[in-house]
Amino acid sequence: MKLKSILKKGIMGCTNALALLLVVQTANSACVWVIHQPEFPKEAEKFKRL
Repeated sequence: MKLKSILKKGIMGCTNALALLLVVQTANSACVWVIHQPEFPKEAEKFKRL
């Protein structure tokens, strides 16, 4: 039972880290489409590098 709990926390930690890395990468890149730049979430503004 304890092993399941440890594995679940490990998987969730890795998923959270991956999501954060994707937010940082998306915040610092532009859309590849010339015509469409989607609305950027206000919460992700703090991850932009100026």
